[in-house]
Amino acid sequence: MEVKVFDLDGCIIDSSHRYRTIAENGIEKIDLQFWRDNEKFACKDSFLPAFYSEYLPAIDDDNTIVIVATARVLNEPDKLFLSHYMPRPNFIISRPEGCNTSGGKLKVSGLNKLFNLKQFSKMAKMTVYEDNINYLKYICDAFKCNGVYIPSIQGH
Repeated sequence: MEVKVFDLDGCIIDSSHRYRTIAENGIEKIDLQFWRDNEKFACKDSFLPAFYSEYLPAIDDDNTIVIVATARVLNEPDKLFLSHYMPRPNFIISRPEGCNTSGGKLKVSGLNKLFNLKQFSKMAKMTVYEDNINYLKYICDAFKCNGVYIPSIQGH
């Protein structure tokens, strides 16, 4: 069995219309307040090439477990977009409201919990698709798995 783990923003979903960065102590970071203020526009998100070339074929493959692992809090507008426009993955890992854990640690923790489930006992291969190079390295180092870096303006 193969496991494919997909990030959302900047990887398979283009949410750049509600994304911007700010500089904090000389470091460019996501402007979380702007993101939260514009979450109501999630239904204007669209799909990126990896959605069509990687996500949809994985969803259609009976020998692949598809996991979405996102550092975003999934609020109602996000859930509406995902449920109406995107074929449902087998599992979703997302940030709990109020959680400040780094995205890489959040995803590794969520994946560790899943990998204790019986359906993962015969996992032969895992591939992670991510636009944040630091998260990708952290996840791949933790699980000794394959990583696919998808460059984007949202990989902060």
